[in-house]
Amino acid sequence: MKRKLIALAVLAACSGGALAQSNVTIYGVVDTGYVKQTGRDVYMGTNQDNKIGFRGSEDLGGGLKAIFQLERRFDLNDGSIGNSSIPAGRGAKGDTGVDWDGAANMGLESSTWGKIRFGRVNELSTETIRRFDPFYQYGVGAMIYSSQRSARVSNTARYDSPTWSGFKFGLLYTLGENTKGNPTAGAVGADKDNDGYGINLSYDNGPFQGTANWSRTSDSDDSSVWNIGLGYKFGPARVTLLYEDTDNKGYRNNGSINYKNTTNPGTDEQVWMLGLEWDIGPGQLDASVQYARLKDVKNRSTGATMAGFDGGSRDTYKYALGYTYNLSKRTSVYGQVSYTDFDDKATGNYYSGLERDSIAAVQVGMTHKF
Repeated sequence: MKRKLIALAVLAACSGGALAQSNVTIYGVVDTGYVKQTGRDVYMGTNQDNKIGFRGSEDLGGGLKAIFQLERRFDLNDGSIGNSSIPAGRGAKGDTGVDWDGAANMGLESSTWGKIRFGRVNELSTETIRRFDPFYQYGVGAMIYSSQRSARVSNTARYDSPTWSGFKFGLLYTLGENTKGNPTAGAVGADKDNDGYGINLSYDNGPFQGTANWSRTSDSDDSSVWNIGLGYKFGPARVTLLYEDTDNKGYRNNGSINYKNTTNPGTDEQVWMLGLEWDIGPGQLDASVQYARLKDVKNRSTGATMAGFDGGSRDTYKYALGYTYNLSKRTSVYGQVSYTDFDDKATGNYYSGLERDSIAAVQVGMTHKF
C-alpha cells in the first residue's frame, strides 16, 4: 500500500507552514526472478522495473494544484542504478547519465483544464502499448520492441486533457538535445537534429477501449512511430489488438531516449499483436500472438544495407503465455513462457542480441509493490 506522508515533521521544521498543504506519496516496486533463454545461461531478471518514486502535490486553490514526480530505477539483483528490463541487444542498462530515469518533472493540474508537466515524462506511446499488451511491456512475453519507441523522454512538455464522456487526448513536445545547432563529437547521426512531437487520442467507456498515437523522436532525422490499440471486455476476460508502424531514419546518442543503439540502424517496421487477459482464480492469465515485419535495415550514417539484410523484408512470429498469482493486493508471483521464430539469424540478432533464428524463453519470479 502506498504510504502518504502529510506535513513531514523534519521538513516542516525547516519550511514552516508551506508544507502543511502538500501531499507527498512514496511508491515503488521490487521485483526479481530467473530467466532462461535459448543460447543463454540462467540469469536473474525482472518482470517489472525496480523503482522508487516520490509524487507530490500542493493545493493552490480554485481547483488548481502544483504537482511533481521523481522516480529512480535500480537493479535489485546487484544494487546498481539502471533499468534491467530494457530489451537485450538495445544497449546499456538504463539511461547513461540519467539518475532519475523513471521520471523527473513538475507542473500544474486542474480538474477542469487537465494536466501539464515539464521535464522527463512517459512518451505518449508508452501508455498506448502498456494498456493493450497483456504483459504490460514486461518480461519474456512482452510485445516486440520497435527501434523508435522510447519509454520516456527528457526536455519535454506534456499535456493531458480531462476526460469527456470517455474521450481524452494528449500532446507532447520535446526539445532536441543539440540546442546550439552544432554536431556533437562522437555521436552517431549528430547532424540529424530535430525537435520531437506527439499526439494521442483515447477512449475508455464501458467494455470498449481504444487509443491512437503518433510521435516523432527528437534528434532522429524526423523518424516517426504510430500505433493503434483496441480492447474489449466481456465477463472476466479482455481481448486486445495492437498495431505499430515505425519509420526509423536513425538517431544520435543523446540521452533523451530510453536506450542507446550505437550501430544507428534505420528501418521500416510493422508489429501486430493479438492479446488475451483472463481473470482465473486469484490471478490473471495472459496470452499473445505477435507478428513483426522488418525491412530496409540500413546504417543511416553511411546509407549501406546492414550485414545480413540484403533482399526483402524479414518476418518474426512470437507466442507468449503467462500467469500472475496474487498472494495479496501488493505481492504476486508470476511465470511466463514465450517462443519467437525469426526469419534468419540476422533478424534474431537485431531483436535479441543473439545470433539465432528462434528463441524459447521461460521466466519465473516475484513482485511486491508499495
